[in-house]
Amino acid sequence: MDAIALRKPDRVPVWGWSRRFATEKLGMTRQELMMDIEKALSASYQETLYFEPDMVEVMPALGAVLGPLGFNRMKWAGHGLPADSGWQWVEAECMKPEEYDELLYDPSDFIVRKYWPRVYGKLGALASLPPLREGQGYFGAAAAFMAFGTPAGIEALDAIKTAGQQALKLISALIAHGQTLKEAGYPLAWVAGTQAPFDLVGDFLRGRKGIMLDMYRRPDKIIQAAEKLLPMAVEMGLRGARMSGNPRVFIAIHGGVEGFMSVEQYKRFFWPTLRELMVRLINENCVPFVLVEGGSTSRLEIMADVPSGKVCYWFEQVDMIKAKEVLGGKACICGNVPLSLLATGTPDRVMEFCRNLIDKVGRDGGFILGPGGSADDAKVENMKGMIEFTREYGVY
Repeated sequence: MDAIALRKPDRVPVWGWSRRFATEKLGMTRQELMMDIEKALSASYQETLYFEPDMVEVMPALGAVLGPLGFNRMKWAGHGLPADSGWQWVEAECMKPEEYDELLYDPSDFIVRKYWPRVYGKLGALASLPPLREGQGYFGAAAAFMAFGTPAGIEALDAIKTAGQQALKLISALIAHGQTLKEAGYPLAWVAGTQAPFDLVGDFLRGRKGIMLDMYRRPDKIIQAAEKLLPMAVEMGLRGARMSGNPRVFIAIHGGVEGFMSVEQYKRFFWPTLRELMVRLINENCVPFVLVEGGSTSRLEIMADVPSGKVCYWFEQVDMIKAKEVLGGKACICGNVPLSLLATGTPDRVMEFCRNLIDKVGRDGGFILGPGGSADDAKVENMKGMIEFTREYGVY
């Protein structure tokens, strides 16, 4: 938190992890890490004690909850991929271009009756429900619940029950896990998470191809949809932060990067609602922790327009020297040891990269050293070397 506030702590904070620790040191499979709640959290605890990071990122066993629902937007080990695989997001168009007005008119109804049946294979019956906004249909009218009496409806209810039980088990276990880590001296990096409003539309509804075409064919609809979903994105972040007491809110940036949209498009479609999301979270005493996946050097001047000492940008691919020049005095920067180096390099090469980062961007504070993204495939010895070297060399 000192680094995020642009102060100098006693040394450069460092964090990192590797899912290979669980497979190589504990003999677990990736499938167990995604499906077995107890094993996944046990591995997280042992991994933390081994690496000793300054904060902990936890990948929960999401498959235990999403599997019973027939979730089709993600593949993971044992669910469309071999047992030793990582996970992959599945690209899909889950909202048709002509459905923007339905989303804008009633987002909650659209999510339950259109989006859920399309992404959860077991919840197709929800598409037969009357619109959720029809008060008379649900205030004492038996016909509203007719869909749940069909074979598809019974399947949906059974799936929701199983997923709900697993979700309760998972969240309860995560709360206990967070407390155990805290008592051991390792705080969670965050508990709360949310999305940039543009990405809520692009990632989950229109898909990458659809949202790209929409920037040319229906630009006003994108802007209206992002503005409509903005309050929901704020609520998502606030809820988890308030429940946990952890002020950091994770936001992963996908659509607003180089190679997908131009700087002018970024200014028009992406930045206004992202900035408003961050400002509203900051006004509620939260700290946006923003993972910028992909190239972003050309956006740095725009990203500097945030309240000073209140935001951390976690960079994957950026000119870190330029980032320090532009964002210094405005925002903390985090990263960006390449995932390829951590996965295929040697400890000596990793430590040399860290030395260069610390010397060039870390000497004045406002810097957290870590991997450039989700380091699931980092070599255990490389992650260990990165953390131990930074702890020793990064002293102020």
